[in-house]
Amino acid sequence: MPAQPQPARSSARALRWAGAGILIALILAVVLISVLGGGDDAPEDDAPEGGAPGGDMAGHDADADEASEARMEHIHGLGVDPSDGALLIATHYGLFRMGDGAPERVSEVQDFMGFTVVDEDRLLASGHPGQGQDAPSNLGLIESTDGGATWEEVSLGGEADFHGLDAVGERVYGVDSTSGGQLMVSDDGGETWESPDVPAMAGVAVDPRDPDTLLATTPDGPMLSTDGGQSVTALEDAPLLLIADWAADGTLYALDPAAGLHRSDDDGATWDEVPGSAELPEGYPEAVYGVDADELWVAVEGSVLHSTDGGESFETVHAE
Repeated sequence: MPAQPQPARSSARALRWAGAGILIALILAVVLISVLGGGDDAPEDDAPEGGAPGGDMAGHDADADEASEARMEHIHGLGVDPSDGALLIATHYGLFRMGDGAPERVSEVQDFMGFTVVDEDRLLASGHPGQGQDAPSNLGLIESTDGGATWEEVSLGGEADFHGLDAVGERVYGVDSTSGGQLMVSDDGGETWESPDVPAMAGVAVDPRDPDTLLATTPDGPMLSTDGGQSVTALEDAPLLLIADWAADGTLYALDPAAGLHRSDDDGATWDEVPGSAELPEGYPEAVYGVDADELWVAVEGSVLHSTDGGESFETVHAE
């Protein structure tokens, strides 16, 4: 997409809710076409795998491929390694790890659409294989037990493509784009699944204190489940949210379709747009990860930002 002129910061933020109805609808439509419609959100010529839904790599410039593979393009998920606090960044071109220095790719080049950290010994993901990999175009649920270096199929290879993924212990929730945003639930670490009769979703965030409590983002606004996804209830007074994450202490963080950051301290009953929203770059909201009431990470349009004061302010730690 060609670069577009940016409005002044104050007016841009004011547009978010006062006059951004059309903007929000357009951005949400794009993301829902990707998540609920079963397609990848990357441009056709950016596909990491020749036979994957993203397109054909034939005739693609080798130098451009190499440059793309080294970049963190299309961030699809964030997580923190519990063993050392390093940030893990799931992207269209592999899994990256960022400690004190620049991010480094730790996996093969493949498309990580869904991603979550279960514990220091287990990462879960979904997506599409890289060019030349012997795997189905939809990877189903995959896991890594070596920090993301290697991955093995757990289930649903060739069947599911989870664009939303979260887990607590053996409970795993996934939003399958191949079935129009269907919620799928597993109680045995992703080996077997059930599909509750609930509305289509764009994303999920599970309460780490209670695996039965789930926040879902949908085209009609966020919804809450307290019975393991078997039923959901609309959060009537909540803003329209695109991506959400539940921190370990119960703090909820979420990005709206215009990359505004919202916070809830009462399990989604009430929400506040935090002051740090004004410091986030204009662009497509990609991921949010809450550590606790003070620390969180946000990805917007290739930029990764870090806050240690609950979103009051941000430091940009990486920008493409």
